[in-house]
Amino acid sequence: MSEEYYLPFQTAERINAGYDRCKNLGLILDKYTPRRVLDKRDGDEKSNAARSEWLKGFVSNNHIDPQLRQSVTQRWQAALTAMQAQQFTATTDWRMVVGLGGETVLETDLTLHHVYGIPFIPGSALKGLTRAYVTSEEKEYKPKKSKKGNVEIEEDSAEVQRIFGTQEIAGSVIFFDALPNGDVTIALDIMNAHYPKYYGEKQLPTNNQNPNPITFLTVTNTTFLFGLAPRLPQDEKSRSDVALAKTWLQEALQKYGVGGKTSAGYGYFTVVEQTSKANSVQQQQIETPNPELTIVAGYIRELNSIGSKDISGRIQGYYQRWQKITSNEAQVTFAKAIVERARQGVKEGELAKKGWYKELREFLDKAEI
Repeated sequence: MSEEYYLPFQTAERINAGYDRCKNLGLILDKYTPRRVLDKRDGDEKSNAARSEWLKGFVSNNHIDPQLRQSVTQRWQAALTAMQAQQFTATTDWRMVVGLGGETVLETDLTLHHVYGIPFIPGSALKGLTRAYVTSEEKEYKPKKSKKGNVEIEEDSAEVQRIFGTQEIAGSVIFFDALPNGDVTIALDIMNAHYPKYYGEKQLPTNNQNPNPITFLTVTNTTFLFGLAPRLPQDEKSRSDVALAKTWLQEALQKYGVGGKTSAGYGYFTVVEQTSKANSVQQQQIETPNPELTIVAGYIRELNSIGSKDISGRIQGYYQRWQKITSNEAQVTFAKAIVERARQGVKEGELAKKGWYKELREFLDKAEI
């Protein structure tokens, strides 16, 4: 179906021609909302129906590129390992919606990565969740009440201040964003205000008022990768703080939930159990990180900062750096980043003629067998 947009005519034609092929959910929701969805008034049943119909389409086509999502997660996991982060995965018990109250033309929102368009959980939200959990549930970490003049104030314990930080001092633990670690499933849900005139016009909540269902998108049946790292990797106390904060975060995800509507059962997780062997391997990586992964992480940040106009003339230099890497794990991570960046800045026909590009592709093909 051809849609009308509040965009220049030629731009709208391009969107209609490639809408189904677009693999960035955030771009569609934020920039390419059809006129029939935007042309609405509060309480307008027709506009609500149009919005519901449009959002329903994202259940069957979530506009998320599985290959891109996998590459992003792998690169993110390599970066976490390089920063000596402790990692774990957890799966949504039911549905989750982070950023429901965000500013959007759709009245409801879903937090999506501003570049990749995939759902994620901000590290700031996880840090706030963990602190709320520990200061509420752990007796020895509850805030101490005191008086400053005639005002009663609460002050965090020294341990909480050290781990989470204060206005003056950064905490010893860094909470990273959580990214999907597998396929992402989008589900459509509704909020139904049974007494709209009671909330909007302060009338009595009588049963003769028409319900006003509001649709919104949620994430379900999705596993996320979480990571926490010491701000000072060489400090033994910081590393032990990370282990403690990781336990708190896992408990908070299972008991408190994250995001909106947790009182209705949204946002709860089940932490994926790991075998003792996997734990020992992960612990070994934390204690003795691969130094080449740290080097590669720096190369990748530098590579991704190069503008599209300059990438064609500079990317072969990163291939030469790749040749000097000896660790297979670091080679795979770096090769994937070079190939992906090359595809973004160089035409496919030109890349096919490059011997270095062919070598990297063949290396990755063998590595994935």
